[in-house]
Amino acid sequence: MSPELPDRRTLPLFPLNTVLFPGASLPLQIFEERYKRLLQDCLDSDERFGIVLIKSGDEVGQPAIPHPIGTVAHITQVNEMRGDRFLIAVTGERRFKINTITRHRPYITADVSILPDVDSEEARPESESILRQLNEYLSLITGLQGGWTSEVRTSRDPAALSYFIAETLLIDLSEKQQLLEKPSTVSRLEAEAEVLRRDIDQLRERVAIELRAKFSRQ
Repeated sequence: MSPELPDRRTLPLFPLNTVLFPGASLPLQIFEERYKRLLQDCLDSDERFGIVLIKSGDEVGQPAIPHPIGTVAHITQVNEMRGDRFLIAVTGERRFKINTITRHRPYITADVSILPDVDSEEARPESESILRQLNEYLSLITGLQGGWTSEVRTSRDPAALSYFIAETLLIDLSEKQQLLEKPSTVSRLEAEAEVLRRDIDQLRERVAIELRAKFSRQ
C-alpha cells in the first residue's frame, strides 16, 4: 500500500476485462500505441496508472466506459518483446473513485479520489473466522482437482486479507467488482463470508457426488 498517494489526483486509466485488488500482482502485455504511450509517460515521470474494469466496450479499439472504482497500479517490471510489444508487471496499491474523465486521447485520464480502507481494525474478529472458511474452500477445490493444499499463510491485517480473499475467489468479474467497491473492510469481509458459505456448500455436494460415483464403480 502507498499512504503517500495524494487524496485527489489526475490518473491515467487502463480499462481492462479484469479486476485488480490492492496488494495483488498482474502481468500485462502492451501492444496498442495509446497504451505504449501511457507506459512511456508513466516511466518518464515515475507515475502510477489506474486499472478499471470495463463496464461497456472493448479492451481494443475505441475508448471503453469503465466502472467508477478501480485500483492504482504501480509498475514493478518492464520487458520489451519482439514486435514492439512490452510485457509488464504491476502491483495494486490503493482503490480510487473516478470523479470525472478529463481526457479520452491518446489514452483516458481522470480526476480521481483515493479511497481509504475504513474500519480495518474493527474487522479483525471477522477476519479470523473467514480465514478458516478460506482454508476449507481451497482444500475442497484442490481436492476435486486431485491435489492438496497447505494452510493459507497471508497477512492478518483485515484490509489486506479482504483483498487477498477477493483475488483468490473463483467468481465472475461482476462479483469481484462488487467486492472492490465495498465501502468498508467489514462489509467486504461479510460479503466474502457469504460467497464462501455458498461455494463451500456447492463444493461439498460435488465431493459427495464424486465419492458416491467412485464407490458405485467398485
